[in-house]
Amino acid sequence: MGTTPGWGLLLSAWELASRTALARYRRKLGTGAAVNAETLRGILARNRNAGFGRRHDFGRLARARDLETAWRDAVPVSDYEAFREDIGRIAGGAPDVLFAGRPRMLVSTSGTTGDPKLFPVTTRQQNAALWYIALLTPAARAAGVPGLGFRQRTATLMVASRPGRTTEAGIPVGNPSGAGIRRILALAPPFWVFPPAVLLVQHYPSALYLHALFALRAADLGCIEAIYCSHVVSWMGLIERRADDLVRDLAAGTLTPDLELTAEEQAAILPRLRPEPVRAQAVEAALRAGPAGLMARLWPELRVISSVVTGAFAVSAPRLRWLAGPGPAFYTTCFGATEGMVGINLEADTPERYTLALGAAHFEFLPEEQLDAATPRTVDIPELVIGARYEIVITTHAGLYRYRLGDVVRIAGFTGTTPVFEFDHRRGNVLDLVGEKTTEQHVRDAVRRLVGELPGGESSLTDYTVTPELGSIPYHYVAYAERGDREQPGWDREHAARRLDALLAEENPSYATLARANGRLGPLELRMVPPGTFDRLLAERRAAVAGINANQVKVPRVLRDESQRDFLEKAVAAGPEARR
Repeated sequence: MGTTPGWGLLLSAWELASRTALARYRRKLGTGAAVNAETLRGILARNRNAGFGRRHDFGRLARARDLETAWRDAVPVSDYEAFREDIGRIAGGAPDVLFAGRPRMLVSTSGTTGDPKLFPVTTRQQNAALWYIALLTPAARAAGVPGLGFRQRTATLMVASRPGRTTEAGIPVGNPSGAGIRRILALAPPFWVFPPAVLLVQHYPSALYLHALFALRAADLGCIEAIYCSHVVSWMGLIERRADDLVRDLAAGTLTPDLELTAEEQAAILPRLRPEPVRAQAVEAALRAGPAGLMARLWPELRVISSVVTGAFAVSAPRLRWLAGPGPAFYTTCFGATEGMVGINLEADTPERYTLALGAAHFEFLPEEQLDAATPRTVDIPELVIGARYEIVITTHAGLYRYRLGDVVRIAGFTGTTPVFEFDHRRGNVLDLVGEKTTEQHVRDAVRRLVGELPGGESSLTDYTVTPELGSIPYHYVAYAERGDREQPGWDREHAARRLDALLAEENPSYATLARANGRLGPLELRMVPPGTFDRLLAERRAAVAGINANQVKVPRVLRDESQRDFLEKAVAAGPEARR
């Protein structure tokens, strides 16, 4: 890798810190309930003099012997509306509202399941997340993937988005991952295959092109990181579409002129390129052999793709495996949200399981039968039942108290006294037109079974979303789906729609008995969109909202935004299916 002695010392220190952090975290797992309670006690003590803390007597609560019972009795379970007014005051510059002092910044959610929301970020909150992302995750990944270390050449498919705007009080509104990346740019890891300036490029498609160009230069690439595996699939699609430009730039040490780069960005990146004709020939040959196993041909030393491959993103995992070939391991990293870190994957061979992120927040659990109660009652870690489902309720280091996260998880087991969970669904992502309560997991499992039966197999589907159709009677679901290839022999859309409807009835018996059998819901309709449609949908979303987290924009599994549905309808009308 050719690092300087100073960098070698820094890498050694980082590796030691990571392994130490993981060992410390593992020791905490035996007393997870106690660690969780002490996290709450610390939050209350630090914020006792803030406005919210005074109203709810945090000072007294922090001294309570039975802390968590006192906490449940003092503060109600809440959603975003309970905090909107206080967050507005914080945005206006008021200090000591929900927490002591002022925030580092405000962050915006990606708005996948609703309008974007603003949340304050404190230094303690950001440090808690970075402890998991920058220390625990690398150590857990190295421990779980055979032959993997800390120094393999790495491509990290992210951007350090600048704040999209500021509030009237001058507080920047940005996104947490972008802000976190900016904090480590001064100590940019020498194993990154790209110069740090690539992360600062603000035009997202141009940034991804540059990630591709620098990754293709690195024949010894060992690790690819992204938040979601769908991002890696999309990035590989970009490499295929722009193969001629990438090969030409690689051979000549140039930048194609259609990239949208500022003069400053171009000046920082262009000197880092040099002509590499031999590597360009190897890349061209690998691309010419087709997409199946392409990643293994481009990067023979690729050992791991580190990304979320479960939950809503499981649909992209088979295609990613098809692109990657059998060699690279998949490692799912952390489970988190804009509001806070929730879990970390410690088991490389079971990527759908996460161990609770002790210390990142205080966690409570709302039983499934309490989700729609007028005054829902949470339970604490010792009361969790293996196999049961709960919505996560968090109290954060940045002023959210007993906040309903909206993520419903299933308890898979325990490590010591710390729960291990699997994501089940987003509470807002439930289709319930006539009481059938079809969750995104029901849809996800039905789609997975469908594509496994159809020509091309699981790797043939790029993405999908489902929406309720209320414009005709009987109501029904509409699924928009994108195939990986424009033409696949034997692919019959009407047959696929009938089969998906039947599989959905198998996954959710209530869909069959309460909805389809008595005619309350009509048959599901399947509409195909051309390749690249969902990428364009996400690009529009990134461009539409200032300060949105470009790294975390994702396809909604249950589509409720009318403008996005209109976009997909236009794509359907323009696609090959509409012309047959």
